[in-house]
Amino acid sequence: MKINDEIIKFKAKTKAVAEEVNKNFETLRLANNELDDSINKLKQDFNDYKLNELCEIECDSEILELNETTNNFKVSGTSSISEFTGILNGFVFIEFVDSRVLINNPKLILQNNVDRITKIGDIGIYLFQNGVVKEVNFFTSKEEKTNTLPTQTIIDCPKDKTGKSNFIKKIEFSKDIMPVMEGFENEVCIISSSSQHDAVNYMPWKAFRHHTNDVGGWLTINGVTTGWLKIEFRSLRPKITAFSITTRNAADAPQHSPCDFVIEGSNDDTNWTLLGDYKNHLNWLQNEKRYFALTYFDNFKFYRITINKNSGTATFSGFGAMELFETLNDFMPMVAKLDLSVKNPLLINTGIGKSTIGKINQLSIISKEDTIENLYNNSLMYVGYIKNSENRFETFVTTACPVYSNNLQRYSNKNSVPTMISDTTSKEFKYGYIASSSSIYKTNNPYLAFNGAWDNKWIANVAGGNQWLQIEFPNYRKAARFTIVASHDDAGGSVKNGFIKGFNGEEWVVLKEIKNQIDWKVNEVRHFDADIIEDCNQFKLEITDIQDSAKLAQVAEFQIHEIANCFVIPENKFYSYNIETQEFEEKEIIYIGRIKTQNNFITEAESYAAENKYTSEETELAPNTLYSFFHNIGVDYKNLKVSGWIKDKVNGFILPWNVDSNIDANVEYNNYGYYVDDCQFNVRTPGTIMNYKDYNNVTRAIKANATLLIQIERNF
Repeated sequence: MKINDEIIKFKAKTKAVAEEVNKNFETLRLANNELDDSINKLKQDFNDYKLNELCEIECDSEILELNETTNNFKVSGTSSISEFTGILNGFVFIEFVDSRVLINNPKLILQNNVDRITKIGDIGIYLFQNGVVKEVNFFTSKEEKTNTLPTQTIIDCPKDKTGKSNFIKKIEFSKDIMPVMEGFENEVCIISSSSQHDAVNYMPWKAFRHHTNDVGGWLTINGVTTGWLKIEFRSLRPKITAFSITTRNAADAPQHSPCDFVIEGSNDDTNWTLLGDYKNHLNWLQNEKRYFALTYFDNFKFYRITINKNSGTATFSGFGAMELFETLNDFMPMVAKLDLSVKNPLLINTGIGKSTIGKINQLSIISKEDTIENLYNNSLMYVGYIKNSENRFETFVTTACPVYSNNLQRYSNKNSVPTMISDTTSKEFKYGYIASSSSIYKTNNPYLAFNGAWDNKWIANVAGGNQWLQIEFPNYRKAARFTIVASHDDAGGSVKNGFIKGFNGEEWVVLKEIKNQIDWKVNEVRHFDADIIEDCNQFKLEITDIQDSAKLAQVAEFQIHEIANCFVIPENKFYSYNIETQEFEEKEIIYIGRIKTQNNFITEAESYAAENKYTSEETELAPNTLYSFFHNIGVDYKNLKVSGWIKDKVNGFILPWNVDSNIDANVEYNNYGYYVDDCQFNVRTPGTIMNYKDYNNVTRAIKANATLLIQIERNF
């Protein structure tokens, strides 16, 4: 209690005594004198400050060196500052000429214990005392108004040219570096091939005319479905990082377009380096262009594409056009870069404390650029920030979808295995996930246990047990739960005894032993929580016994759920499971959003918390076509409102495209729109895009000349 409050405190049922009153008044007089002295001293300090000369200092290091000749400074420079030196005791006034980061640490204690970004013209008052500098006050030239924002909200973030939040620096590609070819060679390069269909329309140089306005292009000779096309640069040694293939503008293009092919580079036309291996590229359309990134690149004189298999039944192979691209920025095309800086920072409201006027008074500042290497990995990646032991936020990347739940749980609800459409190819990614098994009955391949469908299955080719089913990831995962779904028509082949193992790079580790699992029902779901959680990139279900030994071992679905951060909704807190202590620990975590690669390209990533809304570009529509929109509004996809608008460009009407917004964890079809996951929204148009009646009650049908705009909003 303050001394003045103690003096005037009312004491019930007591009578004032003159001696006490006089004593209290004397104490009050002394207290007022002490207060007056303090105020006068503070005024004198400020008067002294006004008389001191201004000292201008340029600082481009982490230590700001001041001098004792004055306490009035103007500091320029853009480096981060973590320490003030040169003065032992007293107040210092600093005006900052440039934007820069002040790093909160035990030697430089800033207000609210968080890093600060100075703006041009900001002034801080600092107290030097016993080797520690404390920020007494800070006057900013531009106030951040945050009183209307909920906790764990991203207040500000980098924007793209359209004003959308955009953390991911996109890969910047050059234009097609190939010249327009009019023959087999020119002053830039020489084109050759293993064979050609004829000497009129299908010679290899025809693939480099920069158009597919006719049926021309390169095709192998009839009767040969494999072959290569080679480019020799005369004086250049380009570093190709990506390329595109466009099918011929002909109805038979889906039959002869490349399915399995490789790209190689060489500097002597003898020793070739593999730059990219591409498999299972099916379902080409006429005159369709697809982009591909190389998984390795360097400067080469020769480039060669070799087709090992075409996508249909044609007796020859080829394509209409090919383009080659270099990257203009100096990082790999399979790397995402969080493009944050002092001038383009990310401000996170952690919601710790509010002032009496309702302003949230703690902002955490992220201004450091981070590079996230998913490269070859082709994986789902969630990006966020976590507060460390030094009370600062640092970047983390995880492949595990965070959990939003009423109760603590250590595993993600989302299956980490993407939807497999073959043993080596998934629906989302073209490379990186491999399904395999000990044996296969007829066409019941192992990928059928990883395709998300319960009405088909993997079946072994041997009766009884001693079989295995396996999935390989492109990177290491910590699995906390496994889910097995029994066959839809024969539960007798379900596992009774066995093991779930993980390969940690050196050996197979038993993560869970399966014991005496009996009385399986068709399509029954059983969960098995891991006893050991360890980084593994391969997971295997070893079946030693099945329910009915006379049957064939079979599995409808084998799912893997990673260890994940759990947000407990009633408490409004994140918890992480500590593998060593086997306990949950409260963590301060802010999830930014999700990054996903498609054919090794980084898609647009947006902050779900900054805008809560995604608006697509206006998309031209055609009948019987699938369109994908990558929205990345967030990982909590149970509260999405979706609206679409279709424009009839012939009659001028704009109409609502009614898309159902009720979704669950599974794929849901409704009115030709469906969700694939929390990052992608797909729309499939029917044969007639839309039927409607105008204001004159005239029935109209849209079959062409229409565009679509999708809006997705996240409701907290």
